[in-house]
Amino acid sequence: MIGMKTAGWSTRRVACQVDRSECAVRNCWKQWTREGTHARKTVSGATRKTTTRDDRRIVRQALVDPTVTRSTIRADVGVAIVPQTISIHIAEENLKSKRPFRALLLTPEHRQLRLQWCQGRSMWNVTDWQKVVFSDESRFVLGTDDNRVRVWRRPGERYNSPLTVLRHTARTAGVMVWGAIAYDSRSTLIVMRGTLTGQRYVDDILRPHVGPFLNGLPGAIFQQDNARPHSARVAQDLLHNFQTLPWPAHSPDLSPVEHVWDQLKRQMPSCHYVHDLELTVKDLWAHLPQDNIRCLINSMPDRVAACIAAGSGPTRYEVAQYLCLCTPCIRLIVLFLRSSDSLICVIMCIKSHFNPMLSSWVAIFNVPECI
Repeated sequence: MIGMKTAGWSTRRVACQVDRSECAVRNCWKQWTREGTHARKTVSGATRKTTTRDDRRIVRQALVDPTVTRSTIRADVGVAIVPQTISIHIAEENLKSKRPFRALLLTPEHRQLRLQWCQGRSMWNVTDWQKVVFSDESRFVLGTDDNRVRVWRRPGERYNSPLTVLRHTARTAGVMVWGAIAYDSRSTLIVMRGTLTGQRYVDDILRPHVGPFLNGLPGAIFQQDNARPHSARVAQDLLHNFQTLPWPAHSPDLSPVEHVWDQLKRQMPSCHYVHDLELTVKDLWAHLPQDNIRCLINSMPDRVAACIAAGSGPTRYEVAQYLCLCTPCIRLIVLFLRSSDSLICVIMCIKSHFNPMLSSWVAIFNVPECI
């Protein structure tokens, strides 16, 4: 604009050429003739309360302790700033507040066993994994809220009845089921009632269902986790007739059947009666596309590689557990992990007071449902 005006162009012609208003061109030319510059003046605004050193300190605290709160940062910095200012400085470093991923507690022994197991099968290809039959139990409960449900509402409608999700405070009724998946087939979904012991596991699942299922798959390898009914001597004696796959403890991320349960629970409609829940689970299991199971089994080489790359730590294949438990209870469980008696007491406490997702804790700690 300055060059055009210096060349003698009119204000209207310059405005049309640069697609600006005549007022803007006129003001720019006045500033040039008066001050010899066209740079915009610095806007005063509010006085900055933090120095560059304070800004670096805010970001450093968020990087050192990801769980630190904004009030703690403000108290440590010692400057009277609003929480939004802290959020702005942290966001400038591309840091955002997110819910932490809940992973299983892995001791050094767990990590070592997981790493040895993965290294021993790092050369297995998809064809090798297609011979494995993966099995597991899972619990489906009435009215489970996994925090995935969202509603569309206007401001002020948060507590409207149609826009709320009901939750239970006592033990929720449900069903425990067992199932096994293979590359080209799946077993019958078994509903387990009452306490599952090693003898019941043999009489109700292994002998009538697992045996015939494996006999129909030549060269099949049977997989199960280390739950007490599975590791009971009576169950191990029966499985001596079949080829089995040893399994590292605390490794649900390595089992594709865990994601099968997750898919079923995502599709589970709201049920009000246990009988309807049983029928719904069986129907979802029967109509689960076999291609989904094939894709999960084909991911086993990637699961093993991801576990090795993570140093046998948690991987992205671990199914998120949405537990309706308060933080003090979770800390209490970790505190008593060293004592099996205390662990059982804590889980019994959770079972009687919370338990919307008790099966998650049962699977995590390999404690049978009989507790």
